[in-house]
Amino acid sequence: MNFKTKLLSLAFAGLMSASVVSAYAAEVTLVHDKAFWAEALQKVGDAATKATGVPMKQNAYSPPEQYKAYMQSSIAANDPPDIFTWWTGGVYEELIKTGAIAELDDVWAEMIKSGEFSEGVRDFYKVGDHVYGVPLHLSRWIVLYNKADYAKAGISEPKTWAEFVSNAEKLKAAGITPFVATTQDGWRGFIWFEEIMLRTNPEAYMGLHTGKVAYDSEPVRNAFKIWADWYAKGYFSDPRSTEEVADFAKGKGSMNLIGDWAIGLVEKAGMKPGADFDAFIMPNMDAALPSSTILEGGPIMLSKKGLAKPEVVNALKYFVSIDGANVWAAASGNSLGNSKANPPNVIVKKISDDVAAMKTVAFPRWWEAVPADLQGEMVAELNRFMLTPTMETAESVMANTQKLNAAYWAEKQ
Repeated sequence: MNFKTKLLSLAFAGLMSASVVSAYAAEVTLVHDKAFWAEALQKVGDAATKATGVPMKQNAYSPPEQYKAYMQSSIAANDPPDIFTWWTGGVYEELIKTGAIAELDDVWAEMIKSGEFSEGVRDFYKVGDHVYGVPLHLSRWIVLYNKADYAKAGISEPKTWAEFVSNAEKLKAAGITPFVATTQDGWRGFIWFEEIMLRTNPEAYMGLHTGKVAYDSEPVRNAFKIWADWYAKGYFSDPRSTEEVADFAKGKGSMNLIGDWAIGLVEKAGMKPGADFDAFIMPNMDAALPSSTILEGGPIMLSKKGLAKPEVVNALKYFVSIDGANVWAAASGNSLGNSKANPPNVIVKKISDDVAAMKTVAFPRWWEAVPADLQGEMVAELNRFMLTPTMETAESVMANTQKLNAAYWAEKQ
């Protein structure tokens, strides 16, 4: 069932839920699914309130599937929120196809003219000839590591795949679980799958997103073999935990593969960036391949009715301004791509320097790159592997995901 079909089926539900996000005429409410950033978003809202004179608040939905259902029903009822966060990729394009989303070309013209944003960042949010989002954050997916654990195990940041695996072995030998990885919130199952695919066969990784590579093909099977082997060796923490950031901060695992948006959350949990933990870009299995990283850039978007309200547009412009970006960076530890704003922390600056030095290539995140209709069922299968991480489970997961994948692409022919 595609997004438009879902809208029709949820129209009545939308009428019932339209009042959930109500606002006074002179009030702006940012709707999102990122409850872990609610406090940080409200700090930006408070700063925007002082700067614009119009109260800006935030309203969080969680988990993502509930948020998607809310958005579907509100658009079906012709009452989408004025301003909200979303994802890029397939779900971004599907939402734009509803016709309810505002074009932000004029806003971007101002952002680029100011010298604060590049055309490259703008084009990340472009579909066809128009731009529909501004960055909430621009995040590279990196490996956070506990510096005390690394010192105890006598290891340093890995430069090669062999060193990365060796580090995991030495940590385990020192009585330290190498990796924190959970199924928290239902969406995280793809993280290690995408990373191992990218590090072992980037061409096949990209092929998964277009139907050219099957989910039961040998490159995928090879990734699962590596993943299952690491589980068998005890390299991973308990996948059932619902406190991944806290687990890393409490030392339940030495490394956490995550977007650099999590740095602020780890700091809030008690670890100091650069002192207690640092980060590196995971190396490729084939050293001949260029350095690469997953790039995630969650957008803030406006509905067409939101674009018609000056107070909403002003709130959006404040968020991406130098002042807004600095408040957001200090509150959340995130960068949104404003080149004149302050780096949010020493780790983000280090990774930015590494990206420049290594000429790191950006790849799309699996969550955004996979067709929107496949997203939920496929990630549920990957979560299932994490809960029972054997090759027997992997074969079942590969068969089920490929069945979904094949059916989807067959309809596109």
